Amino acid sequence: MNLKQRFLTQSTIILIGTIVITCCFGFVYTYFYSLLSKSPDSSGVKHRAIVVMENDRVLYKSEDFSMFQIKEILMNISVGNNYYEYNNRKFTIDEEDFTHEDGDKYKIITLNQVVDENYYYKSLIAFVFMTFLIVFIIASLIVQKQNMNNIMIPIVDLTEKTEKLRNGELDTAITDKGYGEIRELGSAIEQLRIQLKNSLYYQEKVDDNRKFLISSISHDLKTPVTSIRGYIDGVLDGVADTDEKRDYYLTKAIEKTKMIDTMIEDLLLYSKLDLKQMEFEKEKIDIVKYMKDCIDDSLTDFKLENKSIVFENKLSAETFVIIDVEKFKRVAQNIVDNAKSNIEEQVGQLKIILRETSSSVIIEFKDNGKGINKQDLPHIFDRFYKSDTAREVKGSSGLGLAIAKQIVEGLDGRIWAISEASQGASIIISLKKMKDKKH
Repeated sequence: MNLKQRFLTQSTIILIGTIVITCCFGFVYTYFYSLLSKSPDSSGVKHRAIVVMENDRVLYKSEDFSMFQIKEILMNISVGNNYYEYNNRKFTIDEEDFTHEDGDKYKIITLNQVVDENYYYKSLIAFVFMTFLIVFIIASLIVQKQNMNNIMIPIVDLTEKTEKLRNGELDTAITDKGYGEIRELGSAIEQLRIQLKNSLYYQEKVDDNRKFLISSISHDLKTPVTSIRGYIDGVLDGVADTDEKRDYYLTKAIEKTKMIDTMIEDLLLYSKLDLKQMEFEKEKIDIVKYMKDCIDDSLTDFKLENKSIVFENKLSAETFVIIDVEKFKRVAQNIVDNAKSNIEEQVGQLKIILRETSSSVIIEFKDNGKGINKQDLPHIFDRFYKSDTAREVKGSSGLGLAIAKQIVEGLDGRIWAISEASQGASIIISLKKMKDKKH
C-alpha cells in the first residue's frame, strides 16, 4: 500500500469510525434522556398525574398537584384546551366521564407531560456535534502519532544519513523503518550504501593489487630480462665466438623469454581470478579418472628426473564432483610442479591420495621433500610468497599456489597445507561430491 492509498484509507477509517462512535453515543443519549424524562423533577410534578372527581367534587387528586392547579386544569377542559403548562413544562389532558348506578357522575382526568421536542433535538444535536468533534480529534491525534513514527521520523532519519552518505561516511547503517514506501526507500538507500562501500573497497583493493603486482612482477622480471640482455650482448660482442656458444646463448635467451611469458600468463590469470572476472565452466566428472589423467600428464617429467609419483584411491565407489576441468587441471599441475621441484632424485616421491567424507572428496598431494617451516605455512597461498629458496620452483612467478587457492575457492572448495620441517608437505583439497550420476 503506497502513501496516497494509506492516507486515503486512514481518512476513511477516521470518518467512518467517528460517525459510528457518534451514532452509538447518540443512541445512548436518547435512551438515557428517555429514562430521565420519566423521573420526577424538583417541583414534585411527575410526568403523569391523575385526578378523580365525583359530581364536581374532587374525590381523589394526585399529590403532585395543588387544588389551584386542579382548578386551572378544569378551566382548560371547560374551554376545550387540552393542554396545561406548568414550570415551563407542557402536559396533555385526557378526560374520561362515566355515571355510577346510583346516578353519581365521575370524572377521571389524566395528565401526561409533552416532551419539548425543540429542546430535545437541540440538546441531541449539540451532544452529537461535541461527540463527533472529540472523537474525530482523538482519532486524528492517534493517526498523527502513527504517521509521525512511521513517516516523519524515518524521513528525518533518512535525510540525516543520506547527508552523511553524501559526505562520504559509509559506515552508518540505514535502517528500513516506517511505512511501505518509506521502508523501501530506506532499504534501497542502504543497498546503495553497501554497494558504494563495496565499490570503494573494491577500488582500493584494485589499486593495492595493481601497485603490489607492478612492484612484485617488476622485481621478478628484472632477473630474466637481465639474463636475456647478457646473452644477447654476449652474441653481439663476440663473446660467443663459436657456433656452439652462440647456440647455447640463444637457447638460454629463449628459455628466459619463456619464463617471462609464464610469469605474465600467471599474472593475468591471477588478476582475473582475484577480481572475480574469470568465469567457471563447471561440469560433473569422475574424480578418479580425472586425477589419473592429470598424473599421466606429469609422469614422464617425474621419470626423467628419477622421481616417482604414486596414486592411491581410497574411495569406496565411483564418485563424481563438479569442477571446471581446465582450470582444476591448472591447480593440480601447479601443486605437482611445486612438489616435484622440492623432492630429491632417486628417493623423491609424490603421493596423490583420494579419500572421502560423508559430503566431500579429499585430494591430498603428499611429498617426502624438506617440508615447510612452521612460520611459512600460513603464507604459502599468498601471492608472490616463496618460503625459501629450496622450495622455489625454477622459473616460478610466485603465483602458483595463490592461483590454485583462487580456483579451488571459485569451485566452492577448500585448500590448505600441513607440514613439518624435514618431513615433507601435504597440500589438501576438499571438494563437494555427488554420490550418483544424476544431476
